Amino acid sequence: MAGAPAARRRWKLPSFENTSFMLVFLGLPLAIYVVFVISPFVQAFYYSMTDWSGFSKSMNFVGLANYANLLQDPVFLKAVYNSIVLAVILPPLVIVLSLTLATLITVGGDTRGETRGLKNSGIYRVISFFPYTIPAIVIGILWAQMYDPSNGLLNGILTLMGFDFFRSFAWLGDERTAMGASIFVITWSMVGFYMVLFIAAIKGIPAEVYEAARVDGAGRFRTAISVTVPMIRDTIRTAYVYLGILALDAFVYMQALNPSGGPANSTVVISQHLLNTAFKKGQFGYATSMGATLAVITLVFAALVFFVFWVTGRPKKSGPITPYIAPAAAAPAAEKPAKPVGQLEHPTARSTIWTDKTVATISHFALIAWVVVIVAPMLWVLMSSFKTTQQIFGSPFGLPTSFNFDNYVSAWTTASIGNYFVNTVIVVGGALVIVMLLGSMCAYVLARYEFKGSKVIYYLMLAGLTFPVFLAVVPLFMTLRGMGLLNTFPGLIITYVAFALPFTVFFLYAFFRTLPQEIAEAAALDGAGPWRIFFTIMLPMAGPGIASVAIFNFLGLWNQFLLPIALNTNAKNYVLSQGMASFASQAGYAVNFGALFAAVVITVLPVLVTYILFQRQLQGSVSAGVLK
Repeated sequence: MAGAPAARRRWKLPSFENTSFMLVFLGLPLAIYVVFVISPFVQAFYYSMTDWSGFSKSMNFVGLANYANLLQDPVFLKAVYNSIVLAVILPPLVIVLSLTLATLITVGGDTRGETRGLKNSGIYRVISFFPYTIPAIVIGILWAQMYDPSNGLLNGILTLMGFDFFRSFAWLGDERTAMGASIFVITWSMVGFYMVLFIAAIKGIPAEVYEAARVDGAGRFRTAISVTVPMIRDTIRTAYVYLGILALDAFVYMQALNPSGGPANSTVVISQHLLNTAFKKGQFGYATSMGATLAVITLVFAALVFFVFWVTGRPKKSGPITPYIAPAAAAPAAEKPAKPVGQLEHPTARSTIWTDKTVATISHFALIAWVVVIVAPMLWVLMSSFKTTQQIFGSPFGLPTSFNFDNYVSAWTTASIGNYFVNTVIVVGGALVIVMLLGSMCAYVLARYEFKGSKVIYYLMLAGLTFPVFLAVVPLFMTLRGMGLLNTFPGLIITYVAFALPFTVFFLYAFFRTLPQEIAEAAALDGAGPWRIFFTIMLPMAGPGIASVAIFNFLGLWNQFLLPIALNTNAKNYVLSQGMASFASQAGYAVNFGALFAAVVITVLPVLVTYILFQRQLQGSVSAGVLK
């Protein structure tokens, strides 16, 4: 039929002569993924039904006894309660705050007949995204110092405001406030990312929808509730699921803020109790049952969120808008010529104090207040990094008297931050190169070639995005030990690669599907083989997508904390996140706060510089992900 769109063609597999292409492009990444991700998760469920100590090969099958014992474990039950509290409070709090800020930026400006975003709002997006780029362990260390009863910034500000009750108040040491203080820290670190996510979603809403609502007399608040929220419903649902998973597995934040689980275990989470039980008590089988339980709770939470969104239903599509026709006057003096459509005027808005200028001003003030909340802790740490410990205690909020870099020298040498930095560059650099190469090859084959089982492999890769890492920690520990890779750089690199593959394949799969295949087909007709087509044609064409995914992978790998502490216990091979956690625990006794703050700056600086240089690509890839 003429004019009908041609069906998308997918290439057939290369001939038998080119089987090496498939073995390398698909077989190699799939093997790494199965060995280091899928297999440990499967093993975990078996180990959870044994009495395995983890330090010997002998184990006895005990069935569901470990799960029964969990019901008698008061620390585990408290951890489950804390995890549920986080899952109930954190997602709606982050979503409401980030959606409010995103709405102020996108539709908070002067309208003048059309909906406009806030002027000069780019700086708000850039600064709000800062915390997302900082390692979670560093955020925890930073805020632990902010909450410090003696010289923390928070108590100092509250005391200056006249609240003497907070002069030496222990936010993390009081059972009443420890959980609330921890939730605020996680919210502080997450709002910026989801704000950018919602900005991209809101910008995808046709402007005509907002104009129609405005013509109907809807105010900004009603428009946000009745138009914006229903139109980005799918994005909100996805954000809710991911935030819920984060809340149920908030190990890094809780470990940095309260390594012991807080007063009366008020902040302990399942993952903390799991690691202590496995690696300190030698009860690997029992600990693995905790990971399996966490996996089930996570799946139930995700299913519950999807069920609630399904029950509430999608908003009904509105019918065609009937234009307003004014009643004819009894005897019009004379008919005025009709204005062209482009000159039609909006109806005069009702008199109200919520003018465009007022709303824009309030929006700026609200966003400036949020920026101050983001920037103040960072500036405080930066200034403190140039002070001695005595100066920090004597004048915690004053400017440094001189820019003395002794703290940086001490952190780099005495505290071995320099060694940890080099280790991190080796591990992250190696893992990033390998995962981008293998991930792009795997995504390319799955996206461009048609063969039986391709969809199964693709969805198997996607499943890795939802697996709780804690479930695989214990079996992964044994897998690396059996291969002689435990406590080594190659072992850590290959593990990083395996767990980063699902994200890489997921994003690049969609990108390779959008590339025109006619160019590659023309090259094939000219005699180019599959290897040459990929490396000389398709890979360069996918450059923008690969660059965006590489930046996200760099941030994720640089900020990794769980895998190193479980699989890399040799102090000489510590990466930066491990070294920072170790140094922070020692600084609590050595009281070298100046060097601690300098170490924080050294750790944060590379990721902040990377973000500032590539923030357009980073936020652009978030937008592209929302649209796809």
